[in-house]
Amino acid sequence: MKENNTLKITAPEMSIEEFDSIDKNFGKHQFSEEYLSKKEAAFREYKQQKTGIRSHSFLKYAAAAAALLIATPVAVNAATDGEFFQRIWGNAGKETIESYEYTQIEEGKVDINGNTATQTFTMPEVEYTQIDETRASEIIGDNIANNPTSIQMGDTKMEILSVVRDNNSIIAEYTLEKEGGVDCFNYSDFDNQAKGAWINEDGNLNFGFLEGGGKIYVDLEKSTPDKLYCYEYMVGNGPMSGYQITDHITLWYQEYTKSMTEIYSDPDADISQFVKSENEIIIPLADSVESTVLKNAAGGTIELSPISMNLDASKGLFDEELGEGECIDMDLKVEINYKDGSTYLVMDENVASYHYICGMGNNVITLFNRLVDLEQVDSITVNGVVYTF
Repeated sequence: MKENNTLKITAPEMSIEEFDSIDKNFGKHQFSEEYLSKKEAAFREYKQQKTGIRSHSFLKYAAAAAALLIATPVAVNAATDGEFFQRIWGNAGKETIESYEYTQIEEGKVDINGNTATQTFTMPEVEYTQIDETRASEIIGDNIANNPTSIQMGDTKMEILSVVRDNNSIIAEYTLEKEGGVDCFNYSDFDNQAKGAWINEDGNLNFGFLEGGGKIYVDLEKSTPDKLYCYEYMVGNGPMSGYQITDHITLWYQEYTKSMTEIYSDPDADISQFVKSENEIIIPLADSVESTVLKNAAGGTIELSPISMNLDASKGLFDEELGEGECIDMDLKVEINYKDGSTYLVMDENVASYHYICGMGNNVITLFNRLVDLEQVDSITVNGVVYTF
């Protein structure tokens, strides 16, 4: 067994979005408690300490957002011409990717020979599968909040189309529109393969959901320059952040009079003088998708739902138990074994068939890139260790 090394992650002097976009394997991401607290402090600092703004339009927005209805999956899927399940968890707008080598140029750096430095990564294989829409409707039940709700963030309009959650994760479907081109995101096909779209700091709009964070997939097949179709796969920030997944999520945004790059170039700048508008918008959610718990022989657990799994890695995976709050650095092989003998290889050293993964303390939370039918699951194997109901 590979030797287990603990990893302490410190928060570097860079933007939240820049840090979120970086990962050595472009597939796995581990948040330390220090980083999560720094991210939350940044949101609060922008909103309270630096700006001092209390938006008088908050109640108006909250009332508008409350119109997000709870709809049946069948109605949701029908309203999107059968695309909802296929685009969230299927293969619509996505293609299976074989593993390949990717070389990144490190601007401003040189190697020992004086040449521009490069770094080569092995991109993992990612498999997308077609979904059974009828069974998907039965699995999700009445757990989707769906009714288009528009929010104007400066020159950019966001329309939240649907949101679904379990105890550990959130998936939000929304569009972004701006005449002349949406410029609040950096996005590309490679970003979709790696860590997803990220905030463009050369722009003047910053926003995010306070209860979670993760990967933003931009549907390039469906999107146009003026309108992006986005699917955000989020892990809940948890109790440490002060925001937990409950009956709502909170969209926070700030619009500035200058680009964030210009503002941040002066370390002594008072950001409050550049804030043009700000708000928090409450987005109601449906009930949580059902989940169940599997255990290994040592008492280690996996909380499993159709959309994600939360692995407690502190028991049964290593020769020595992890101490409380240790952020783990390890390679995982995870297989979901079905009763009919088939398997879903979620990840190994060469495969990353999931939407997002995040380490928090001793737990690793993974959002699947397909729906998992709990009634058909027999067991889960992690690094050869079997978890059963």
